[in-house]
Amino acid sequence: MKLYSEKIETTCEGEPSMPTSFRWRNEEFHIERVLRSWQDWGFPRGSPKRKDWRLRRHRNYFKVSTESGRIFEIYMDRKTSEPVWVLYRELEASD
Repeated sequence: MKLYSEKIETTCEGEPSMPTSFRWRNEEFHIERVLRSWQDWGFPRGSPKRKDWRLRRHRNYFKVSTESGRIFEIYMDRKTSEPVWVLYRELEASD
């Protein structure tokens, strides 16, 4: 597993947004299939004891396989007015 946490440009289809391709480090990756998707509304580490919904993460995660056979975890961060896509990590086939 390799951790990146870098912003990416993503092409999506449908509602809710499903990624079909993404651009990372000047390379285009076409998504062959979404292996898994989930939402994260948890609180980040170091949050104050008194929790407030505005402190929560608002992320949609996708574990995807590309046409080249690579597997990535990407997410859409919905906390800002304009969603931001991030390539979180690259996984091994056994992960």
